[in-house]
Amino acid sequence: MNKFSLYVLLILLYLGISKSFSPSEKKTIYIPNANAFASIFKGSPISVILEKEFSTGALIKTYYHQYQIIHAFKAPQRYNIRISRDFHLENKKNIGMSLFRRFENGEISTVPLPPGSIYIGSPAYGTWRTSASGQKVWRFHRTYKNFPMIFRWGDFTPTYSFYRKMIALEKLDTPFYGLNDEFGTDGKVTQENYKLKKNVKRETNFKDILKKYTKIPKWDLKNE
Repeated sequence: MNKFSLYVLLILLYLGISKSFSPSEKKTIYIPNANAFASIFKGSPISVILEKEFSTGALIKTYYHQYQIIHAFKAPQRYNIRISRDFHLENKKNIGMSLFRRFENGEISTVPLPPGSIYIGSPAYGTWRTSASGQKVWRFHRTYKNFPMIFRWGDFTPTYSFYRKMIALEKLDTPFYGLNDEFGTDGKVTQENYKLKKNVKRETNFKDILKKYTKIPKWDLKNE
């Protein structure tokens, strides 16, 4: 067997092993785009928040999202969902964002908004109060006092200006990342409370894989 045939055999073996250890695609829910949310996640009110993204495989990648499902009246749930490559790329900036909401009246929204947006401004969940600085800020009722922690707001408190801008952009089908872009993958609030690290992107090419799996020992000619 020549060296090239050996390389090809090792690559095929590597691909087979990596595929066998990846999560089963047949058993995992698949989301090609935001339109699929409504048929997968039932109930209302409900908010689907993107917590993290990851992929499996080397040359043939399979992409996944981890979602936190927030219901008003029961504990949050988490799911790992297989997604399309296009949907993965579309949401690179949306870690920590709400990608889907269904309101109590059955209406739905797939515009990326800050987490908890569905509950801000609704008198069923809280009220507007005037802060010491004179700003109107949102406070949840005692029953929902744990919501800010679930949404990973940290020290952030929504203001009425924040709420008005959010509603205006949602009607225009335009993502809203906060008045100062506090939310999303690059947002300060999200980075602090999700403890996101800046990834150094490194392209893996065919030569790198060959080096990793076909290391040839170096002989010390002086000892021969």
